[in-house]
Amino acid sequence: MFLILGKRPLPIGGVTIHVERLLHYLSANNVSFEYLDLKKNSKQQIIMNIIMKKNIHLHSSNVYLRFLLTIFGKLTCKRIDLTLHGDLGRYESKIKNILDLLAIKLANKPVLLNNSSFNKAYKLNKNAFLGSSFIPPFSNSQNLDDSLMQTIHLMKKKIDFLFCTNAFNLAYDKNGQEIYGIFELIDIFTEQSKLGLIVSDPSGAYLREINRKEFNIPENIIIIPFPHSFYRIIELCDGTIRNTSTDGDSISVKESLFLEKNTFCTNVVSRPKETITYKKGELDSLLKNYCSVRKMNLKSTFKKQVESSLSQVLDLYMK
Repeated sequence: MFLILGKRPLPIGGVTIHVERLLHYLSANNVSFEYLDLKKNSKQQIIMNIIMKKNIHLHSSNVYLRFLLTIFGKLTCKRIDLTLHGDLGRYESKIKNILDLLAIKLANKPVLLNNSSFNKAYKLNKNAFLGSSFIPPFSNSQNLDDSLMQTIHLMKKKIDFLFCTNAFNLAYDKNGQEIYGIFELIDIFTEQSKLGLIVSDPSGAYLREINRKEFNIPENIIIIPFPHSFYRIIELCDGTIRNTSTDGDSISVKESLFLEKNTFCTNVVSRPKETITYKKGELDSLLKNYCSVRKMNLKSTFKKQVESSLSQVLDLYMK
């Protein structure tokens, strides 16, 4: 029996989606576990369960909580595994980066989700493990409402290619750049009326900023400012764009490849081989060239890799 600590306020956030799917597939494979929600369960419940359990796996996007729970686990002589759902060393704060490094060093098996983070972690902890955040969605995943579907289908009749992108929230990196690059994408697609863009904005933060700045959003751009299934959005599109200034192991990139969609990503971290990578700021010319030759026929081998990654996760938990 082991304890999983994480959050599940679906459908917002890559970490929560990973945790939700992980729990589903563990149950489906009859793996024995207990789960506590770091947001919904009390501190006392979490502390008592860590004391009572021998094996703990922590999924948290809060750097301070990661460090404190890892320290507490070690002090109580527990086996504590840690999945870092982000790029190691990404914070502007030196203290936050140091705390992450200490948590990696102390964890029994830290799981990293891209090559650059793994290489850094392995120097601190030889048990570091290179894994993946992506687990395929299960069949009863959330569907889109009818009015949104109708809006998307109407736009598809007016354009040549439809792309989508997503943002967990309006946030900035340590250099002051907008992390998800949404405003840059709006500028690009405003100039390319034959291309459509759907912006998944579940927190509504981008739409509020757009309204505050009184941006004029053209008809070929749809912004969805409420929680929804981004996986279902990807299914309706020709391709996806991950225009980030920093990243971890993006679930949306893996979902796009799993669905055999053309997947454009900045080269700020290592990406799966099937992605079309570009340097930040060069997407505009890339899209013009790519769509002009109508090279929209990606056949991904990613599905086979996904099957093995899920088996890899199950094997890790069983051990």
